[in-house]
Amino acid sequence: MRVNVLMIPKKELKCIDYNSTLADAIRIIDETKMLSLPVVNGDKFIGFLSKQFLYENFFVNATCSKEEFLKKNVSEFMNDPVDSCSIDTTIEEAASMFIASKVRFIPIVEEDGTLLGIITQQAIFRFYQEIFGTKHNSLMLLVDGYKGALARVADIIADAGGNICNLVQVDIGVMGLSELHVSVDAPDFDAVIDALNKNRITIRNIIRR
Repeated sequence: MRVNVLMIPKKELKCIDYNSTLADAIRIIDETKMLSLPVVNGDKFIGFLSKQFLYENFFVNATCSKEEFLKKNVSEFMNDPVDSCSIDTTIEEAASMFIASKVRFIPIVEEDGTLLGIITQQAIFRFYQEIFGTKHNSLMLLVDGYKGALARVADIIADAGGNICNLVQVDIGVMGLSELHVSVDAPDFDAVIDALNKNRITIRNIIRR
């Protein structure tokens, strides 16, 4: 899946012009209730501005009054460069970028630097939460990595009257074993559990919702 599915498009964003004063920038950040926002020059993304960074800079480094500080230009304080991604970047790649950095959002840009939108950490978290599922009973199973293992588990659950809503396979790197995180919709969830046990499928965890 591509980041455009989770992207906040530029038309829905309030960006900060690099010629703005810090006072204007803070007002915009407060209005959006975000901790940082993109800084643009026209349509081009050139960096981002963090409210926390501004406060830290003022209290630690500023040698002027608050009024004088707020009259300073955004371009003096924005963070640059910032890693960006394209509209074709996958969500998995974006998640890796968040892990490798401390940024709260990643800009999505065209080749010429035109800002298309942003993807946030919160959007990524919600995406993975939906993958693992929070609405249905779920099981964490331990299975061998042999061919057809997933099909066998799916058949057992279906024969017991269950319907798989989400399934995530994680290679645990031990003896070819995998963990299966399975969300199941079933009129009789205990029947699904019994069927898996009878077929000697190891159940490591059960979550009832």
